Amino acid sequence: MAKATQESTVTSKGQVTIPVAMRRALGLVDGGPVEFTLGDGIVTLRSMRKPSLGDLLAGFDPAKHRHTPEERAWDDAPQGKESL
Repeated sequence: MAKATQESTVTSKGQVTIPVAMRRALGLVDGGPVEFTLGDGIVTLRSMRKPSLGDLLAGFDPAKHRHTPEERAWDDAPQGKESL
């Protein structure tokens, strides 16, 4: 992911608004869990939301995973022990 920088202001309650573009890029939703990490004076924020099945399969292209005729021949081969 390309590095992006945007500014925000801390409110009197210690709240910060995360810019819309960053929320979208991270897949953040209202009420969703996030994790803050502090190291060397830098705060890192990441989404703790677990991806849905749709998220995981979004880039899957079944056409790229079709078997060749040679591979299908193995599918039709007898399974298990054979007696000689």
